[in-house]
Amino acid sequence: MRSSAPRRSVVATAALVGFLLGVAFSVGGHLSASSRAEPSDLSPKDRAAQEDDPLPRGQAVGSEARRTAVVEAVARTAPAVASIDCEVLVQSPFSMFSGPATRSAGSGTLIRADGIVLTNAHVVKGASRITATLADDTSYNASLVGLDEDLDLAVLQLENAQNLPVVPLGTSEGLLLGEPVIAIGNPFGLGHTVTTGVVSSQRRSLEVAERVFQDYIQTDAGINPGNSGGPLLNIQGELIGINTAIRRDAENIGFAIPVDRAAKVARDLLRYGSVRAPWLGVALADVGGPRYRGTDVAEGAVVVDTVDPEGAAEGVLEKGDILLQAGDRPVRSRADLNLWLATRQPGERVPVQGLREGQPFSVEVQAVACPDSIGARLLAQDLGIEVQALDARTARTYGLSGVAGVVVGSARRDGSFARAGLRAGDVILAVHGSVVRNPAELQTALARARGAHAGSVLLTVQRGPYRGHVEVAL
Repeated sequence: MRSSAPRRSVVATAALVGFLLGVAFSVGGHLSASSRAEPSDLSPKDRAAQEDDPLPRGQAVGSEARRTAVVEAVARTAPAVASIDCEVLVQSPFSMFSGPATRSAGSGTLIRADGIVLTNAHVVKGASRITATLADDTSYNASLVGLDEDLDLAVLQLENAQNLPVVPLGTSEGLLLGEPVIAIGNPFGLGHTVTTGVVSSQRRSLEVAERVFQDYIQTDAGINPGNSGGPLLNIQGELIGINTAIRRDAENIGFAIPVDRAAKVARDLLRYGSVRAPWLGVALADVGGPRYRGTDVAEGAVVVDTVDPEGAAEGVLEKGDILLQAGDRPVRSRADLNLWLATRQPGERVPVQGLREGQPFSVEVQAVACPDSIGARLLAQDLGIEVQALDARTARTYGLSGVAGVVVGSARRDGSFARAGLRAGDVILAVHGSVVRNPAELQTALARARGAHAGSVLLTVQRGPYRGHVEVAL
């Protein structure tokens, strides 16, 4: 009995060691197999081919490990980015010959679940048809809610849209130099392309088509033609800007409109149909080049007429005044002034500085909202026309599918309408791309243009079977 106990102990110890070795071998073999990413279900032939592969394989990394903050942000927001395709009519209403409509492409950002899209004005300006396609290839016809060329922003409504994904609004205040950003858009028609970069500058001035825009976000994220109107996102996937322009003679220099400004414009366009900004009670034009009127001024906005019916600017601004500064911002152009005013509200006192007869001056203007009543004055005095609503019979005469628009009943030869080559019988369909359905809407559209200190309006005009766009002075 004494000799059997030690023997059993040895056997038990050997069994335990064998079990532990077996477990260790099993675990080690499993780890070794996992590290080689060798599936257990490979056939002997495939396993042999893998072992004979002369190129070593890397370790397999699970998809969760690759889901960076950028990947997460794109996954949340890409479904709310639209590729915008536009048809733009190019024929003249006065020519017997006309070519097919041209096509242009851009991007848009869904900001409301019922199909409200924010994009650039230059993407959709003059479009006769707008189509928006989402990441899941669903396409919608889109109508223009409103646009502001000076701010280069437009709002679209997707038809029959509901419960769509949206890009959450962030803020452009407090952006950090070097913080990561993401751009999504439709460059060169390659829908839903993602690029990344950083904030290169927070408040950059940008000169485009003889206009100067202030306070743009500069980024080195890849922005190309077709990205316009798409979102610039922070690392949380929040909208911080609307991608707008690039510097063509450089690489990786792109610009975006700050979201705080874009959101204010979008709210105004949705609520009022135009941007609610203070009006200085005057008509303005850009300074026409170096040494304007014998001064050393090369940039600025010049008062070409004082037309304030409310008397807010009476005795304050005069015809010929050159505006060089508004508040703490330099004024390099009329668009530049409107950009600054777009951040203000009607009723504010607006400090302006400039030159009057070559001498510096500084005044405060009690700015007002441009009244709709001024539209009737512009229609009669400046354009020199009388209009009436388009009825069904006239619409059929012109081959129009609907009755939106107004017919010009008479046109004075000294009015800007006739001077632009237009005449009685022409049908005005839209102002700056926004449809007008009756004379009242035409007057309102003209008043909005005057409220933006515009010196002209872009009319969409139909004559017989021909349709085109004509710029008419105010």
